[in-house]
Order: sequence, then structure tokens, then C-alpha cells
Amino acid sequence: MNIVELVGLVGTVGSGLLGVYFALKALGLFQYLGGKRAKSWAVPVEELRERLLTSDDEMPFEVKDGSNEGTDLIVEWKLADARWFGIFSRSRLKVWYKGYMLLDDYRKSVRYYEESGRIYWKIGVRGLIPVFEYSKERFGGRVLFQKSYSKSYGVRDDGSFGEVYSYSFDASIPRNHVREVVEECGWEFVPVVSKRFIRRGKPGSTPKDS
Repeated sequence: MNIVELVGLVGTVGSGLLGVYFALKALGLFQYLGGKRAKSWAVPVEELRERLLTSDDEMPFEVKDGSNEGTDLIVEWKLADARWFGIFSRSRLKVWYKGYMLLDDYRKSVRYYEESGRIYWKIGVRGLIPVFEYSKERFGGRVLFQKSYSKSYGVRDDGSFGEVYSYSFDASIPRNHVREVVEECGWEFVPVVSKRFIRRGKPGSTPKDS
């Protein structure tokens, strides 16, 4: 084997190993779970949870308990809220979004996993109803760019005609809200690429060995 063939072989093997590394990384094998950037003054987990659960009627998303889905908290659009459902249906919201949070008290980090997909609207007995696409277009991991906008014009409270509401349904809005609260509490916000990293074990257990 001459030098050219040897260099080619080394390059091929190297590219193959690099591909395997990135494939394993995408599966979460080398996933960082936090612990390096939390503050020494980080608040207790109970206070962090309470602050994350604080509701804001003007926000199109809500944070709620996630124990029924095997995690600590979940953030998603307010599709069950009558007011926001009306806005979503009129604007034909096209993208559903869900963020899962596991509060790792051992590392003082919040692991955050995202899912997203399509929403289709159809006419039902009581008007428009959303149909969620969970299979073909579902995406899990880190949702980077998903934006939707809605504007409505009509008669305002003062009797004038103009823009009644304007909203941006951008996946970064709930994510950034969670990140801001987490970091204000001295905890570390850690996006993860696999849903297994936000699974809660037995009640009272710590995820430090996950």
C-alpha cells in the first residue's frame, strides 16, 4: 500500500468514526445534564417550581404539572383556554409546541426537551377544532425556528376601528420565558435531545445518575 492509498484509508476511517460520534451524540450518548453553571445561591427547588407555575393571562402559553406524563412540568400553548382558543382558531395556528421540564435538584439544573408538529383545523359540530399531527411531521429535541403570527382588526373599546390584537406564536417565547425564570433563580437551563433525560423516576428519587 502506497502513501496515497494509506492517506485515503485514514481519511475514510476518520470520517466514518466522526460520523458515528455525531450520530451517537444526536442520540444523547454524550448529553450534558448540567451542574457546571448553577449559582451557589440557587433557590430551593420548591420555589423554582412555584415561580415557573405562576400564570400570566396575557401569555399564549402555560406551565403546568407534568407528572401524568412522567416529568415535572410542561409548557404548551393555551389550547384549552376559551379566550386563547378563539385567537388560535381565528389565526389558524399551524404549529403545536410542547416543552418538558425535569427539575434536577442534585445538579440545580432544569433539563428541557421540546416537541413540535403540525395543527390542522377542520369544521366540527361546534365550529373549528384542531387536529394534531403527531407522526409524520413530529420533531423532538431542540426546536429552533417555528414562528406564527396573528393580527385582528375590528372595533376597539373606544369605538374606533383598528388593530384589536397582534400576537406572535413563536416557539422561542415559552422557551425563553422558562430559561429566564430558571436563570433568575440561580439554576442552569439545559436543553436535551432525548426525551429519556426528562423522565422522572420513582417519587423522591434524584436524577443524578440518569
